[in-house]
Amino acid sequence: MNMSAGSASVARRASLTLGKVRRTAALHRSPVRVGLVAMSAAIALLTTAATGSAAVAASRAARPSALTSKGLLYAWGANSSGQLGNGSMTNSDVPVKVKLPKGTRIVEDRAGCYFTVALTSTGEVLAWGLNFDGQLGDGSLTNSMTPVRVHIPAHTTITHVRAGCAFGLALTSKGQVLAWGYGDLGQLGDGSVANALTPVKVKLPKNTIVTGISAGESHGLALTSKGEVLAWGDNGYGELGNGKTNINGSDVPVKVKLPGSVHVAAVAGGLFYSLAQTTGGGVLSWGYNQFGELGNGTETNSDVPVRVKLPAGTKVTQLYAGGYHGLALTTKGQVFAWGYNFAGQLGNGNTNSSDTPVKAKIPAGTKVTAIAGCLTSSMALTSTGRALAWGGDAYGQLGNGTMTMSPFDLPVQVELPAGVLAGNVACGPTATVGLAIEK
Repeated sequence: MNMSAGSASVARRASLTLGKVRRTAALHRSPVRVGLVAMSAAIALLTTAATGSAAVAASRAARPSALTSKGLLYAWGANSSGQLGNGSMTNSDVPVKVKLPKGTRIVEDRAGCYFTVALTSTGEVLAWGLNFDGQLGDGSLTNSMTPVRVHIPAHTTITHVRAGCAFGLALTSKGQVLAWGYGDLGQLGDGSVANALTPVKVKLPKNTIVTGISAGESHGLALTSKGEVLAWGDNGYGELGNGKTNINGSDVPVKVKLPGSVHVAAVAGGLFYSLAQTTGGGVLSWGYNQFGELGNGTETNSDVPVRVKLPAGTKVTQLYAGGYHGLALTTKGQVFAWGYNFAGQLGNGNTNSSDTPVKAKIPAGTKVTAIAGCLTSSMALTSTGRALAWGGDAYGQLGNGTMTMSPFDLPVQVELPAGVLAGNVACGPTATVGLAIEK
């Protein structure tokens, strides 16, 4: 069912969310949690916009194929800590070029709260932006407005990277997982609650081979070669999917309680919830659900996987979890979205939240080949190398030269530099930054 998103409802939900954020901040046992402050600010900005009181101003473990012959990376949106990687701390409402080391080609990228990570064609990892908790993984606590190398162990090749709010994850060619950065809720999965300035090994069960990874705000996910899912970190809303909800979470991976004989093909971590694509093209979800982000027709949290209510006959080829909304790309090239929509992040032409999937209104004749979800916005890559974006735009994260919500809450074109085509789009559930690799 669709849920009305009137001003009173938006304000009430934002208040509830802010209370949750404050509770989580207390759990972090730190006077200032940068990522949670970012979420609080975004909620406040979007609530203001919704109430109209002011204008908004704020598989296998194999290396991804080289998407482009150039591999140059462009970024846009919030840049208060240098997370755009262009050597400045100025927000940008159009894509700017990341200052990569000479000769570097990027094949994968993700954005966290105030930092960004990227994987190179040679299996190295770069990071830039805020580094208060070691999320740049270079052994220091020094912020950087341009990319620095994450200190990956010698003779280790990385095949995938992901970014939580203030921690990074990397999958190795041998099916192991590394983590670094903020660890106070066990999100590094190494059996401790300590930060790590350089990557540490996630303590996987014996003989486990991981083929895919993802990161939520403060929890990690791993897909195994057996089609099982492991999770670790924060579990205040059941985001670990193991049948428990506890504020202490788990500092080592636990098995998600998948239904019956279900096998998983991909995982995606949202802010405080998780998604999994099954081998049959269906979608499972678990964790926080106060805004319908589990997509199962309810607003009830779940500490075990439930089924997202996709239209009959729909088969999903890609998942992406935004802040409080989920996205799915189908075999027909359609984009479905569900969850919170007060910034238009569902892309269906209104700002009514939905606890079941609705179809994003992609321009007629457009074939979508990839999707991405951010904190309050969404993106899509077209077969012609264009990038589309919709939803919140307080920091320019739509990349179309404005800082306002997309017209009528519909997709708009990201203004890539003349002659530049995109080979991917990327973001992250805690991020207000958009990313695209040049094709």
